[in-house]
Amino acid sequence: MMKMNKKECRKFGNPGLRFNSGNGLLLLGQMNHIVRTTVKNIAGQRVLIVYFYNREKISKGYVEPEYMLFQGRDDYITLQYTDDGKEKWREASLDNLGERYAYFTKKCVFYRKRDEQVVTRFCRHTLLSGFDALNDLQEKIMNARLTERIKARERKIIERMKPVAPVPRGLKSWVHREILPHYIFYEYKGGKKPMKGYCTACRHDVLVSGAKHCLGGKCPRCGKKITFKASGKSQRVWNRATVQVLHKINGNELVLRIFKVVKLLRNWREPYFSVYENARIFIRYNEGKQVSIEQYYYSYNICYFTKWKKGERPRFSNYQYSFEGDTCGYLYCEKLESVLKDTPWQYSQLERFYRIDREALEIIPFLYAYLRYPAIEYLIKLGLTKLAAQIIYDYSGRNVINESGKNLRETLGVGPEDLPVLQKINVNTRQLELFQELKKQGVRADETLLIWYQERSITAKDNILIPLRYSTPKKIMCYVDEQYVRLKDKETPYGVWRYEKPKGVLSEYKDYLVMGGHLEYDFSDSFALFPKNLPEAHDQASKLYDVKKKAGYDQVIREAYKNLAEKYRMTKNGLTIIPPKTAKEIVTEGHTLHHCVHTYVERVADGKCVILFIRKTANIKEPFYTLEVRDGQIVQIHGDHHGAPTPEVKKFLELWERKKLQPMRILKTA
Repeated sequence: MMKMNKKECRKFGNPGLRFNSGNGLLLLGQMNHIVRTTVKNIAGQRVLIVYFYNREKISKGYVEPEYMLFQGRDDYITLQYTDDGKEKWREASLDNLGERYAYFTKKCVFYRKRDEQVVTRFCRHTLLSGFDALNDLQEKIMNARLTERIKARERKIIERMKPVAPVPRGLKSWVHREILPHYIFYEYKGGKKPMKGYCTACRHDVLVSGAKHCLGGKCPRCGKKITFKASGKSQRVWNRATVQVLHKINGNELVLRIFKVVKLLRNWREPYFSVYENARIFIRYNEGKQVSIEQYYYSYNICYFTKWKKGERPRFSNYQYSFEGDTCGYLYCEKLESVLKDTPWQYSQLERFYRIDREALEIIPFLYAYLRYPAIEYLIKLGLTKLAAQIIYDYSGRNVINESGKNLRETLGVGPEDLPVLQKINVNTRQLELFQELKKQGVRADETLLIWYQERSITAKDNILIPLRYSTPKKIMCYVDEQYVRLKDKETPYGVWRYEKPKGVLSEYKDYLVMGGHLEYDFSDSFALFPKNLPEAHDQASKLYDVKKKAGYDQVIREAYKNLAEKYRMTKNGLTIIPPKTAKEIVTEGHTLHHCVHTYVERVADGKCVILFIRKTANIKEPFYTLEVRDGQIVQIHGDHHGAPTPEVKKFLELWERKKLQPMRILKTA
């Protein structure tokens, strides 16, 4: 393909043509340009030159072309003279020379019939108009250019794929043996006699008794777990799965290969079984352990040399599951140890982590996380796999470990003597965080407290840490559970539950202890420490609590209002969330809604928590619900008389959390 020579083309810039001032074309107001043409030999190739003159300028005596199109058989280029006299080379097609989205040639006209004939003869389209012939030729050139670009891109992809090893020989049998579910298809007959069946695991005929459609069992021949399927009810049974295979390309590069598995058992003796490669992700790392990935996907469209295309597989929507676009899958572990040898992941325990439950997982986040948190290796070896998984796949899990720690004590904040408790329950990040805090306070928690803490979904550590200052874990757990059982059906005057979950009881009990401490209650007396009627004791303490002590914090809260409003304010569906402007507003909120938020003035002023008001937009000044936020998490929400949120408020809070809290949590962990 011969490219146009700009230097030689410039020599034919202004041909010095003349126009008859009496020509009627000069009076056509709907036309912008008048066109003249010629054919020249430029740099050894025959070139059609199309001159576009501005009609208005010609009528004023200015006879110089505004555009000059140099059209060859394989290429074209346009020289434009701007109003300030500068030259500008353009590669746009003919109809895109003018304003955007406007067909340039619709307001152009040939000066003479011969000018148009020169164009049609050069373009070899004598049956088309001159502009149509030019557009057709340029379209063919553009298609040829596009084809060459695609071919060049595909040649690079072919070179990129050359080091990739062949598909492992045993992959298909491994998928059949360990990944896909197995069935026994049986011919149903009444009575207790054995029925003829066929096992898809061992691929043999068997006799089964007591089989029921869609219930589980074992094959009497091979012992594999199977699901029974009655032949008359199972006309179309199919399974699909995603499988991941890691290969080493060279000393500093791996490739993660994604295979898709589809098995259709319409004819269960001869099922349709397909394992095909769907994507390849090249993982490159350097000496500084910086990782970069390069993704390719297998295209089902028409291609020239290869079906592989660079990039992530297109999806219809990021919010809709795509089987073809899913990269989470089962890990093929054959020879995985040799693949990872002499790489930063040699001791990562990837295979051991996968074999814990042999469920589908994402490999890329694991590889990234291990380089930043090498302690993952020790967590997996110690059996703390929940903690390892949360560090790998959950941002919040990374806040509880010290990534620069050199041993277990520095990394987890615990000692070897604490390991048996943590290993026994396979501790998660929330439980470890509580364990660390208790250890700082000199309290050694056992597995009972950690399990109870997790099962009750307690999110605020203070809710359990403060009560533990006064009593043992066992007594506190018994007291909270007993109060919840007795009070879980207790409703506020507005018909909502005061304690929706046990953590609500614990939160209110903590508030009672805080207020009681300020009121100098004698908590050495179990009668004061564990009141028989917690709501009554809590409300009484709230009334007695001295609010005047908090008046000095009014100025601090007032100054923080603007910043909090920018962070948290939102209006939607008739509800608005706003921060308090003064300490007095917090006190008024608590008194109006009959809960203890007025005791939080000191904590709000000290920045230990954030108190927000949920109001009805139509009546913004009237208290409705009160919200506490701490460390980017919603700790508690209460309405009148500690009422639980209504469905409308819950829906509003879910939206607010996605839009306001979640971005802040991600920014904080990043």
